[in-house]
Amino acid sequence: MTGTAAETTYRFAPHPGGGFLLGLRIGQVGVVLAAGALALSALNSAGAGGVALALLLLVAGIAVAILPVRGQTLEQWAPIMLRFALARVDGTARFRSQRAQLGHVVGLPGGQLSPQPAAAPEARPAELAELELLEVTLARYEDAPLGVVKDRHARTYTATLRVSGRAFALLAPHERETRLEEYGAVLAALARDDSPVRRVSWIERTLPADADALGTYLLEAKRVDAPLDHPPDELASYLQLIGRAGDVAEEHELLFSLQIDAHRPSARRAIARCGGGDLGALAVIAGEVGQLVELLDEAGITVTGLLTRAGLAAAIRGGYDPWGARARQRQLDHTPDTDPGIARHTATPGARQEHWGYIQADGALHCTLWAAEWPRFDVRALFLQPLLMDTRCVRSVAMVMELVGPARAARLAERAATEVATEQTLRGRIGQRTSQRQAQRDSAAEQRELELAHGHAAVRYAAYVTVSVRDTGDSALDDLESAVTRVELEAKRAPLRLERMWAQQAEALTYTLPLGRGLR
Repeated sequence: MTGTAAETTYRFAPHPGGGFLLGLRIGQVGVVLAAGALALSALNSAGAGGVALALLLLVAGIAVAILPVRGQTLEQWAPIMLRFALARVDGTARFRSQRAQLGHVVGLPGGQLSPQPAAAPEARPAELAELELLEVTLARYEDAPLGVVKDRHARTYTATLRVSGRAFALLAPHERETRLEEYGAVLAALARDDSPVRRVSWIERTLPADADALGTYLLEAKRVDAPLDHPPDELASYLQLIGRAGDVAEEHELLFSLQIDAHRPSARRAIARCGGGDLGALAVIAGEVGQLVELLDEAGITVTGLLTRAGLAAAIRGGYDPWGARARQRQLDHTPDTDPGIARHTATPGARQEHWGYIQADGALHCTLWAAEWPRFDVRALFLQPLLMDTRCVRSVAMVMELVGPARAARLAERAATEVATEQTLRGRIGQRTSQRQAQRDSAAEQRELELAHGHAAVRYAAYVTVSVRDTGDSALDDLESAVTRVELEAKRAPLRLERMWAQQAEALTYTLPLGRGLR
């Protein structure tokens, strides 16, 4: 980060893709060692054929470990392709809901006509099978209901807020810097060594807008003396503009999620103090969300609503079928502050099928990309503006951040600095040249240790973009590819480099839902 008279600029560290031995990961080293062992075995065989086979095995092993294909080595592709193939064999790549045929189940105790609450039918695809939607009330906010997503496999609990803020791009440079410092203070406050909070994430997504909303607003806001049968010129021009803009109108929505991890010792202790189990976890996350609301308010970020259980169900289903969201939602209450939503058993898609580079779900096609490279040169705070504001399509941008406590962050930074020094010495001994990418990574490790010494919080992060188009038939796939290309071009202006998550689209789509997923 460097200060100028006009505005502070920022530079991102290279992606931490280096390994523990001369930049090689454990998997790469394992492949090379295995190839070397096989080559030695081949050399023990008699004749020139053994030498040729040994050389072939050694070259093949090095190629598998080092040569990149679509941004990853064959050693990295192996588990991805295996999971993709297994999903086709066991049928999980294709999901068809049977909710309509299962029916609701009502218990009649003792044969009497006093039915118990109906149990709704459940049918979920594999990537959502372990989720459960719960709800808790926030005592400090007049018992406002808060929805929580429980992941039974990961043992996490995730709550989501709907937030808004002033138009960041319209602020003066010094105001933007103040906002960023306040947002950094929010992350620093959450990144405590004894915190049960595991991750925070934000999702900025565009949804198909109500095509009639603009026209309705114009009719309500127009002058009383402006007739519709003979409208004045300015009203006629507005009506024509709205008529042309109906198909491309979009709504922006900003969600902020907080996740606690029941695996963490601090979270286990806090949950046990609150009674244990789901009730204890809900009490803990309710307290953390209450503190988060106050922190965001101090940072100038307005919390406009809490996603209830029904609101979470609508947000998840809307990720799979954004065009059906408006027709699907129902108002749970007639009060204006109530969050609209849908029944929790309808949160999952009715049908979805995973393909190599995209996913089909409920009348839409989706493609999820990963932000593989962040800016390597100085950028201003508005560098994401092209991606967030200039992509004229239905898409979701998600940033997931894992908060690292100061003590653990210091240990990790010191270990990384030690590894860098060791690798530099080893490269010097064998005469290997230090590339510019390696030099940047080494410098970033030293800078990280310095920033932690100055009191900055450590955050591990990843960003994803899901692009969606309506499934209109044969041309839908072409429409999806065109939309993906537009998003990639806008990302390059940021500048970011996006990579499509080949053979992982079903799981990757959930990274842009309010589930706190995307980091391992």
